[in-house]
Amino acid sequence: MGRNYVRSLIDAGAAPLLAPVTLDERSLRGLYELAGGVMLAGGADVDPALFGEAQHEKTAGIDPDRDRAECLLARWAVADDKPLFGICRGIQSLNVALGGSLIQDIPSQWPTPLQHNGHYDGSARDQVLHTVRVEPGSRVESMLAARDTGVNSFHHQAVRRIAEGFVVTSRAEDGIIESIEMPDRRFVVGVQWHPEEMSEGRPDMLNLFVTFVNAVTNG
Repeated sequence: MGRNYVRSLIDAGAAPLLAPVTLDERSLRGLYELAGGVMLAGGADVDPALFGEAQHEKTAGIDPDRDRAECLLARWAVADDKPLFGICRGIQSLNVALGGSLIQDIPSQWPTPLQHNGHYDGSARDQVLHTVRVEPGSRVESMLAARDTGVNSFHHQAVRRIAEGFVVTSRAEDGIIESIEMPDRRFVVGVQWHPEEMSEGRPDMLNLFVTFVNAVTNG
């Protein structure tokens, strides 16, 4: 777990509790019950078998324990209307957990001039690489207080088909989905960029965490 996830949550007023992904289901459920909300962080690729596809040659780093744990946590949180926030891999895993699918490799499956994976050119973690257009009236718009905003970008996969109950609330200029949310839940939001890497200098990015924590504490 990158320290900036933890720092951002603490800065927003939370007391983070990290869940080992190798816990058995009963133990994971016990830890889940202690938490007021769930955050799914970034990381390696989700197993495409979970959305009925063969593994693309560029799909890598699959962790079955993490896939299992995050799918359980996402489904429990939605069923219980417990606040749920997904970042990068987190938006992808919560979408897959609830029945959606992914683009397994943007460069080969969604040709675009935009640079979505900043690792390829050594971009700084807080560097703005492209703009996202936010849907008016969405929760993401209210958190960012903007219709267009610059974001960093470190991913080669993305949401393709959204799961039932979600709506798309922002896209990059090339059409890649950058955020989704569930309008009928207290707080279920996923973003494709990494706000934790920008939250120290960007009040709008910190406010994503603040709003999540407020949803947890205010019930």
